[in-house]
Amino acid sequence: MYLSRREKVDRIVPIFIISHGTLASSIKETAKLIIEMRDDIYCLELKEEESLEDFKCRLEKSILSLKDSNDEIIIVSDMPLATPFNAAVMLMKKYNIFHLTGMSMQMMTFLLQKDNSYMTAENLCRRALEQATEQTLYLNDLLKGEKNN
Repeated sequence: MYLSRREKVDRIVPIFIISHGTLASSIKETAKLIIEMRDDIYCLELKEEESLEDFKCRLEKSILSLKDSNDEIIIVSDMPLATPFNAAVMLMKKYNIFHLTGMSMQMMTFLLQKDNSYMTAENLCRRALEQATEQTLYLNDLLKGEKNN
C-alpha cells in the first residue's frame, strides 16, 4: 500500500496548517515540545472579521510565495465545512493540494516530524490519518476490556 520507509521524493512537501483563531500556531508550538519538526510549516489563521474570500486570497498568496507553487502542497484544516476548509477546497481546483481536515495532535505530530519529510504528499496524508485513528481511544472501553480479562 505504501512505499518503503525511505521514499524517493524530488522535493520536501510544504505543509500549511489553517484554522480558526490561533489553533494553527498553537498546534505548531505544542508539536515543538514533542517532536523534532521539519522546517517547511506555515500557519494561516482566520481572523474574526475575515470573510471566506479574504481568507482564500491570503491562503493563495501564501501558496504563490513558495518557489514551486505547482508542486504538491499539504493543507490541514481544523474542521470540515468551515471557512478555512472551504478556502482550501476552492484552491484545490487550481493547485496540487492534498487536504486533510479535522486535525488532531496525533495527526499533526506525525505530519510535522522531520523524519517524515521524505514522504510523498499522498503517503504522508494517508499515514497521518492512520496515526490519528489508531491513537484516538475511548479509554473507558479499553479499561472495561482489562477488567473482563
